[in-house]
Amino acid sequence: MEFGSKEIVDPPLPPPTGELLAPGSRFTRTEIERLFEIDSPLLAENPYALSGPPNTVRARRSDWRMFLQFCFGRHYMPLPAAPVVVREFLEQSFLGADPKSAATVQRYLSSIAYAHKLADLPDPTKTARVRGAYRHLSRKLPGSQPKAALRNTHIGYALGHLKTDNVGWDLRAKALLAVAYCTMGRRAELVALRVEDLSFNSSTSDGVALIRNTKAGREESRYLSAEAVTHVKAWLTHANVKDGAVFRRFTPRRTVGQAAIAPQEVARIVQRAGAMLNNECDTSACPWPSDHISAHSTRIGAAHDLAASGIDLTSIMHSGGWTDPKMPRYYTRELAAKESGMARMLKAEKAKAQD
Repeated sequence: MEFGSKEIVDPPLPPPTGELLAPGSRFTRTEIERLFEIDSPLLAENPYALSGPPNTVRARRSDWRMFLQFCFGRHYMPLPAAPVVVREFLEQSFLGADPKSAATVQRYLSSIAYAHKLADLPDPTKTARVRGAYRHLSRKLPGSQPKAALRNTHIGYALGHLKTDNVGWDLRAKALLAVAYCTMGRRAELVALRVEDLSFNSSTSDGVALIRNTKAGREESRYLSAEAVTHVKAWLTHANVKDGAVFRRFTPRRTVGQAAIAPQEVARIVQRAGAMLNNECDTSACPWPSDHISAHSTRIGAAHDLAASGIDLTSIMHSGGWTDPKMPRYYTRELAAKESGMARMLKAEKAKAQD
């Protein structure tokens, strides 16, 4: 599961007024509340239970607090949670004052299931009552809006046309876009990139970046095109960065600081670049997608280009650091439909008829 660029904020929990848990409960309120925390008393003997990608860990903690807020506000037992309680939580999530998308609710269920797994309890989300409620409540909802794909043509246009009154910002944005596309890096992987992780080939002008894969917990070498290397060198020279973080924050005086940009800043840079390019375009057609741009857009666009070039799924997975084919298949599903067996057959029949 991959999470988007929206910052995760833990919801507040109601104060412990009165008896919130059933008499004889297997767990205390503190144990339940801190299940996904580093100092979780329930996981003291299992220190590796919460190891995983930082974004996933944060999302699970936030989702769990959301469920606890619902349960404690109604004096329901959250752990173990009865299927009827989870069903009511689904109804509140889908039909309440702040309705959630099907994808968000599916993530809630995943976090509730994982909480019960950590506590060695039966999973209430797998019951017919909860599964049936989810299918019924999500049936008529529109599918989640996919993020825009920034393909090689979009990146090339930005590298050739992006220009503001801040030369440093332009150079950093261009270098970030070029590296993000070539490496298919996630936002956390891009901000973690250091000068020491870059290797340039003087004879071929291209290079390699060592990406610390946040999902799989390993390091991987990813290719940098000659154009990407040119823009990275231009940024490093302008910023006088010789070691440490590649993509750095600016100080209020517009000088280059020492700290790396925050992961959330990657999306803001990409979105700002797109808005400026579209605003400055003289034609009615926007050179960049106008909606649903995120830090993941370069990653999705690169997957599109690889699939369109006939690159096999295994190679696409390796290029993007995926260990599961689910997400690259999801990203390239439209292209796959256009190259499906039915599409090829009908195109061949049309070509025969025209001969």
